[in-house]
Amino acid sequence: MSGFNDFMDKAGLFAAKAAGKAKELAGAAAEKTKEVSRVARLNMDISSKRDAIKKAYAELGKLYYEAHKLDPEEAFAPACQQIDEASAAIAAMEAEIEKIKADGNNAQDADFASVVDATEAEADVTVEVTVEEESSAEVPVEAVEAEVPVEPEKPTEPVEAEKPAAPEPPTEE
Repeated sequence: MSGFNDFMDKAGLFAAKAAGKAKELAGAAAEKTKEVSRVARLNMDISSKRDAIKKAYAELGKLYYEAHKLDPEEAFAPACQQIDEASAAIAAMEAEIEKIKADGNNAQDADFASVVDATEAEADVTVEVTVEEESSAEVPVEAVEAEVPVEPEKPTEPVEAEKPAAPEPPTEE
């Protein structure tokens, strides 16, 4: 029985080592999970702070534009000009919208589907399709030839070049 007891002792030691290793691996996995989670949270916080910076820059630019739009410094003049041009274009488009609304069209209530449906209802289009059949005598020969594909001949065996014949010996006459 001592052999069995030795085996059981060794199996117990192996099980204890395996349990210890599993516990160690689980601890390492938990630590790695914490690290990954922390990095993800930090990346989200960085993104949030970058968004805050962009908003602050936009607000700063807006404040500068409002304060200096009539006489911007040379470095800011092109950006101020772009803002002026875009604002003028927006004002023109808004005026056009108001004009369309004032003409009696309820453009503000219209959506794409209703405009398409109304346009289709107004369109009274009739399409007539006529098919003319041609007789076979009128079909050009080229068209008939084009309909029948012709496959090139494929050689079945490689062709060897002919060897020149040996010169015949002179005959004595």
